[in-house]
Parts: sequence; C-alpha cells; structure tokens
Amino acid sequence: MDLTLFHFLRPLWLLAFLPLLVLAFSLWRRRSNGGIWKKIIDPRLLPYVLTEASSSKRHPLAFWLVTLSTALLIIAQAGPVWEKRPQPLFKQQSALVVALDLSRSMDATDLRPSRLARARFKLNDILDQRQEGQTALLVWAATAFTVTPLTDDVKTIRALLPSLSTEMMPEQGSRADRAIEKAISLLKNANQLRGDILLITDGADSHAANAARKAHEQGYRISVLAVGTAEGAPIPLPAGDFLKDRNGAIVIPKLNRPHLQQLAQQGGGRFSSFTTDDRDTSYLLAPINEVQFDQAGKESQLKTDTWYEQGPWLVLLVLPLAALLFRRGEIFLLLLFLLPAIPQPAQAFEWPALWLNQDQQAEKLLQNNQPEAAAKKFNDLQWKAAAEYRAGRYQQTIENLQDIDTADSWYNRGNALAKSGRLQEAQQAYAQALKKDPQHEDAKYNKKLIEDAQKQQQQQDQKSDSKSDQQKKKKQNSQSDSDDSQQSEQQQDSTDSQQNKNAEQTSEKNKDMKEQDNTQQAKQAEEEQSSDKENKAEENQTTTEDAAKKSMKPEQKDEQPLTEEQRATQQWLRRIPDDPGGLLRRKFRYQYQQQDQNSEEQQSW
Repeated sequence: MDLTLFHFLRPLWLLAFLPLLVLAFSLWRRRSNGGIWKKIIDPRLLPYVLTEASSSKRHPLAFWLVTLSTALLIIAQAGPVWEKRPQPLFKQQSALVVALDLSRSMDATDLRPSRLARARFKLNDILDQRQEGQTALLVWAATAFTVTPLTDDVKTIRALLPSLSTEMMPEQGSRADRAIEKAISLLKNANQLRGDILLITDGADSHAANAARKAHEQGYRISVLAVGTAEGAPIPLPAGDFLKDRNGAIVIPKLNRPHLQQLAQQGGGRFSSFTTDDRDTSYLLAPINEVQFDQAGKESQLKTDTWYEQGPWLVLLVLPLAALLFRRGEIFLLLLFLLPAIPQPAQAFEWPALWLNQDQQAEKLLQNNQPEAAAKKFNDLQWKAAAEYRAGRYQQTIENLQDIDTADSWYNRGNALAKSGRLQEAQQAYAQALKKDPQHEDAKYNKKLIEDAQKQQQQQDQKSDSKSDQQKKKKQNSQSDSDDSQQSEQQQDSTDSQQNKNAEQTSEKNKDMKEQDNTQQAKQAEEEQSSDKENKAEENQTTTEDAAKKSMKPEQKDEQPLTEEQRATQQWLRRIPDDPGGLLRRKFRYQYQQQDQNSEEQQSW
C-alpha cells in the first residue's frame, strides 16, 4: 500500500460531511438537553415526561451508529484509491465485407427510384449499426473491385456511396463468385481467419453457390440481402430507351429468391429480403455484431492499469451497523443519506437549460446552423429576425422588425424586402435607415445598388420599345421598296432602287448589330449588378447574429468586387461536370486491363 498515491476519485462527495455535521449536532443537542421543554418542566420531572429524552439517555449508541454509518458511506461514495491493477482490454474484432452488386440489373425500377438507390440507402443503415469492428466495401459485376479495405472508419465508406453507379464498371455481368473470392482475399490480407461477407444483390449465377460453400469451409459466412421483386421491371438506359437482349426483347430482371436463399444456406449465413424498415439489416447483422475477441477466441493480450476502488469494503463495514440500527428503528435516519446516492431513472434533460436563458440557447442553435429551431426559441425580436433570415423566411423577418425603429432594423428589413423581390419597398427601407443614421455605409451601398438596377431596367425597357418600333418601320420600308422595284420598267431605276435598298439594309443591319451589342452589354451589366446586390445583401445579413449583441449593428466589411476575368473563370468552372465517381471508374478500368480478360459472360446485366 503506497499512501503517497492515496486520493479520491469523486472528492465532491466529501462535501456531504457538512450537512451530516449540522444534522448530527442538532440531534445531539436536542437529545442531550431536552430542547425547549427544559425551560418549562422541572429537570427532576423531565425524564418521566419526555420518553424520547429518557430513551436517548439510556441508549446513546443509536445516535453514534447512525453518524458513523453515514460517514462510512460518504467516504465509500467518494471512491478512495491508492493502487492500480491491470485490466484486460476488450475490443470488438468482427470483420465484415459488404459486396454491392453494380450489374446493370440494379438500375431496374421495381423498387423506386431504383434497386441501386435503395441498396445505397440500406448500406447507409448497415454502417450506422457498425459501431465496432472492421468493415470493407467492394463492388462487382463481371468482376469485383475493392472500394475500401477493412477499416473501422465507416465515414470513409459513407462518403463514397453516392458516387457508386453501374456505369463505372468496365464490364457487365453477375459473377457473385468473384465477389466472394475478392472478399476472402481482403479478409486474409488483414489476417482475419474468420469473418462475414454480405452480398447485396438481385441475383447471382450458377458459380456463386460453389464459391459460397468453399468460403464457409474456410471459416467465412456468406449472408445475402435480396434487392428487387419477383415481378421485376425494365432497365432504363441513359438514352431514354430500355435494355434489350440479343433478340430485341426488353430485358426484365426478376428476383430469384430461392436461388439466393440457397446461396446463403451454402455459405452458412442468413438470408433476408429487402424491407422498408430495419428488420432486414437487424436480422442479418445480429450474428455479425456479437462480441468477438481475438482469433483464438480469447481475450486480448492488451492491458491497461486502472485505479482499484476500496470503497466497497467500507460498505461491508456498514452492514452490521445497519442491522443494529434496524432493531432500534433508527434505520430510517440512515436512509436519508442513502436515497440520494441511489441511481435515478434517466430523464431527458438539457444541461444548457440550467445555465443559459432561452435567447442564449437559441444563439447556440444558430451557431450550429439550426436557424429554424433558433427562430422558434428566440424571445428577442431582432435575434428572431436574424434567425428567420438565415432560414430563408423573409416575410417573417419583415414582420419581426416592423415594430423596431432603429437604423439597423430598417437596414435589415430592406435586405429581407430585397430578397423577397420587393425592390421599391427595400429602397424605402434603406432610405429610412439613412434617415436614422446618415453614416450607415451598408444602407447607402445597397440603396445605390437598387437604384442603379431600377435605372438599368428602365433603360432596357426603353431600348426594347425603340428596337421594336424600328423593326416595324424597317418592315414597312422594305415592303414599299419591293413594290417600287417591281413596278419600275427601266433598268437604271431598278438598279438605283436595288442599291438604295441594299444600302438601307446594310445600314439597318449595322444599326441592329450595334443595338444588339448594347442590349447584351446592358443585360450583362444588369446581371452583374444584381449579383453584386444579392451578394452584398447576403454578406451584410450574416452579421445580424453579432449585431443582436451590439444593437444589431452589422460589421462594416467592404470586399473587393470580382474582376471581369475572375467572373469569367468562375462561370467556366461551373460548367465543369461534377463527377465524384470518375476516380473510381478510372481505377476499376485500369485494374480490369491488368487482369486476364478471357471471360465470356452470357448476360450483360
């Protein structure tokens, strides 16, 4: 025993000695002198009148037993320790390889929106239930490819799920046997002598049952989650048509449930059809998620040192004392100290509710990107308006600010009105903000943006009307010249008329081209101006959370506007198609090219 290491794991329990001392002192004083009755009754008669005092005089042991027992229990609850002892570490060692079928039949729509989409959702549920152990993911069609090796980081697998599609497979087919062989290879490479393989598929060929039996003989279980219906559905193609066989008939893949059941039976695992709830995954994962130790079936050799509590020994000392107190009827005093230590039923309780007011709790929600919940919780109208704006509910923002007459409230109201498309009212709101605070730079900027946009729109409308009138006039002149040309009998007059007509058409064409260029430039300027206005409004409104702490005064941030070259670059970048599965597609194709490609698949779905 090393007393230099002596300490308490829960020292706050020692504060319970304070009420114990107060209670013990009050009880001792009341029992020893009879309390206020001593001032009224003659001391010689007091023992015969107060039976409690007489009993206390004759049996003071009960008082000391209660005090001592309570003190021992307090010390036991505090957790006295002075030595460490090694404890073995237990770690879940189960290994699961999920093999997802990416053959073309998984695009069938008998399960909406498609079999593959529903399989990805179900795979997400499986990852949610894999709290411990290692999980791997591979995909297969005519051959199998590894997406992620065995890992305990399911977030990596979850991030890759949306990019999985049947189009990324270099060759189509339904070779579940190759998926089983690939899964066994992954398990062996990770030194897993036991493990589970879960096939998520709508069908398998004749080779799969033999591969499942061999896998089971090596210590690996094969379970199957069947995706699809017995009725089946056509397989849509990207061009809008349906997949057809060699004879030109539309392919309708149907779920062969008995064949997949036999596959799971040969593999020593479980079979389940696809369900809309978690009954299928819970049934399939029940034997997989059972606690397993190392490969020898024994506990892990890893150990850690933990403090060994001595408090339970003190509780054993209290038991005989409690027996004596029970005979005297004093056990109820001891229960006053025991009951608070008994664990209470778990109740939903928000710890911040004890230390934060409602607005502060709502502010936390807003910081965690939960504006809808924050808006419901806020009492402060300016905070509530900020949360409603973040949630995109601009009408509610306007209503919350309508009774607040400050420069910042008018400015924020103008932002909400501008977002709602009510530019005229937004301009008036900015004007009110400047009336309250003429130095409000953000209000000046946004007000000018709206005014410029309105002027630009008016100019655009005027140019459109002018262009329409000119086109009508041009059409009338052309018709008149055509009639004159047909009625003329002299060649010279005809030539002059034709030259005049060509000159007029050339002039009109140049004029139209110039007006068209001006129109395009005006339209581009309007779009850029509108974009700047919207970006500025969004930027300024994001400061409303900090502004509520400082009278809703937003930060004055002036960002440099984008140059024309930068805008053009951003527009080109937006045109680049987002293809997160491109890397996997190229990886699979490269691996496929390195393999022996002499396989001849009888079906391509």
